[in-house]
Amino acid sequence: MKAVSPNAFHNSDDRPDPPRCHENTRVAVINRIIDWVTGKIDTDAFILWLYGPAGAGKSAIARTIAERCEELELLLGSFFFFRTDHTRNTTRQFVASLAYCIALTVPPARILIEQVVESNPLIFQYSLDTQLTKLVLEPLQHLFNQETPRLSPRPLLVIIDGLDECLDEDSQVQLIQSISSASRRVSAPLKFLISSRPERHINFALNACGPPSIVSHLELNNDLSPGKDILLFLTDKFRLLKENHPYRTLIPPHWPHEDQLHLLVQKASGQFIYASLAAHFVSSPRHLPTQRLDVVLHLRPADRDIPFAELDHLYRFILSRVSDIVLVLEILGVIKALRTYSYLQRLDVIEEILELKDHGASLTSLAALADLHPVIECEDMTSQVVLHHSSFVDFIANQQRAKDYYVDSRKSYTRILQWLLRMFRSDSSPTLRLDIFITPSHFPSLGHLFENCCPTAALEDDLKAFALDTYLFKYPEESEPARAIPSSHFTF
Repeated sequence: MKAVSPNAFHNSDDRPDPPRCHENTRVAVINRIIDWVTGKIDTDAFILWLYGPAGAGKSAIARTIAERCEELELLLGSFFFFRTDHTRNTTRQFVASLAYCIALTVPPARILIEQVVESNPLIFQYSLDTQLTKLVLEPLQHLFNQETPRLSPRPLLVIIDGLDECLDEDSQVQLIQSISSASRRVSAPLKFLISSRPERHINFALNACGPPSIVSHLELNNDLSPGKDILLFLTDKFRLLKENHPYRTLIPPHWPHEDQLHLLVQKASGQFIYASLAAHFVSSPRHLPTQRLDVVLHLRPADRDIPFAELDHLYRFILSRVSDIVLVLEILGVIKALRTYSYLQRLDVIEEILELKDHGASLTSLAALADLHPVIECEDMTSQVVLHHSSFVDFIANQQRAKDYYVDSRKSYTRILQWLLRMFRSDSSPTLRLDIFITPSHFPSLGHLFENCCPTAALEDDLKAFALDTYLFKYPEESEPARAIPSSHFTF
C-alpha cells in the first residue's frame, strides 16, 4: 500500500472541488473519446492522446471520461499526475497504483497480483517496464486467456492525465515506451487515454510507438466549439450565483446581459480556465457581483495577440487586489520552490521559512492569501496551500508575462536553504517533528539549493555557522551531493 498514490485516482478527495466537465459541455470531445473506447472509430489505436494548452480543460475531460467509463464498466484504472504532489509527480508509484485499481476492478486479478508481490517484495524497485509486465499485463493476459467474464472482448481503459506534470521528461517518455512495448506483447483489449500539453518530446515518443494508426490524436481547439460550452458554463454559473449570493437582492433580474456573456466568452479565447477564474472572481461573497463582472469585462491587455494575454491580465489584476503583495509573492515563491514537497507547503512551515514568527504575521498571511481565493486555497495554518491551476505557477515564473508579479525562484531557494541550515544545525523545528522528518531525504537537497540560490549576507552568516562535517557524519546519505559543493560556498 505504501507504493500506491491514492491522490492519483480520479475519485480521490485530494481537493474539495476537482475539475470535471460542466453538465452538457464538451459533448463533442467526450463522445469522440467514448466512440474510440468502445471501438466505433480508430479501431487500431490503443492510445488516444488528448492534448491542448494549459487551461484548455484536459483534466476535467479526463475525470469526466473516467466517471462515464466507470459507469459503463469500461474503466480499468486511472492515474492523475500533479506536479506539486510528491506522490504523483513521478512515475515511481504509477504501476503500483494501477495494479491496486485493477485488483479492485477485476477481483480475480487480485490474487495474481498479490502472488507476484509476495514472491518478490522488491518488485516495486524494478524498472517501470518490468513492473508493468509482471503486475498488470501478465495477470490480465492470464485472465483473458481463461475468458474471465470481467475481461470479455470489451475494451478496458487506463487513463493517464497530465503526463507533462511528471517532473522528469525522460520518465514521461519512458512511460510511453513501456506502455507501447508491453501492450504489443498481450492480446487483452487494453486502451490508454493520455492527456498532456502538446510537448514536443511527448509527441515524438508517441509517434515512435509504431504505425500512425495505433495512436489517435485529439487536439482541444476551436474546431470542437469550446465557445458554446463556455457560454453554457458561464450562464449556469451566473444563474446559481443569482440564487445563492449574499447580495442576491441587489442583482438585477436580467443580469448579466447577453452581450456581457458573449464578451466574456470572447475574452476566454477557448480557455476554460479563464472562464472558471472569471466566474470565481465575480462570485466573491464579499463583493457585489455586478461590479466584479464590470471589472473583468473592462480589463484590457496591451498585447492581445500574445498567447494567454487575457488570462495573464486577469492574473495580474487578481494579484493587484492583494493587500500585502510583498508577503504573498514571498509565500508563492516558497510554494513554487517546494513544489515536489507538498507536505511542506503549509502556511506554518512557510512562515517558519520566511521567519514570520509573531501572531500578527500569521493573521496577515491568512488574510493576504484570502485575497487570492480564485487561484489558491488555504483553510488554516496547518493545511496544505493548494494552487488550483498549474498555469498560475507558469505565470508567476515568467518575468515577461508576470511583470511586477514575477517570482524569482533563486530568492526562494535562498530562504529555504537558510531555514534548512538553521533547522539541521539545531535539530529542532517549531512546526515539524524531526522524529518523523528524520533525514534530509524529506527535504530539498542542499546541493540543489546551493546551485539555484543567490548569495546574501544573511546566507553567508548561516553558512559560516553550519558544521558541514558534523552534518555529513549524522546524515551520510547526503555525502555525495554535499561533497560536490565547492568549499567556496562556505567561505564566500
